[in-house]
Amino acid sequence: MRASEVMAEGSSAEIHLNLPGEAPLQLNAEVVRVEHTEERAGMGLRIVEDAQGCRPLANFIMRQHATLR
Repeated sequence: MRASEVMAEGSSAEIHLNLPGEAPLQLNAEVVRVEHTEERAGMGLRIVEDAQGCRPLANFIMRQHATLR
């Protein structure tokens, strides 16, 4: 996933995901970590949705995990 800019820790972010087999998702997240190196910059995000909002993402992860076994 790519972001147009690195955000400050504690900032709110919206994640837009297009997962195969699922409707497009829009999830709210919080930036919990920011890293800068010479090669690249990155952020760690924590999804702040309720369980129902994350269900399609959880279903996708479970399907991927099952196919890797």
